[in-house]
Amino acid sequence: MKRRLLHVLTVATVVFSGTAVVAAPASASDAWGIVCNLRENTWLRAAPHGHVLLTLTAGRGFRWHGQVSAVDDDTWIYGHGAEHPSVDGWVPARNTTC
Repeated sequence: MKRRLLHVLTVATVVFSGTAVVAAPASASDAWGIVCNLRENTWLRAAPHGHVLLTLTAGRGFRWHGQVSAVDDDTWIYGHGAEHPSVDGWVPARNTTC
């Protein structure tokens, strides 16, 4: 009887913790922006054509803060990736679904 009760409590704990993780909201930050998706792995840069800050993963979200720069017939947008919400930078607009 004790073994069966322990088993039921263990299963309930695992199910509850799994449900709590799934129910957590996915959000990059509280900063204003339009949420887009990345089409391919993309370098987040300090400036358009500037040095690379980090790599953002394809299929993940990108929050565009509304700033745009056009350099050498290339359009760049400013924001941050879902996996690094505290690091803002520039990505080519063609690499996003915005």
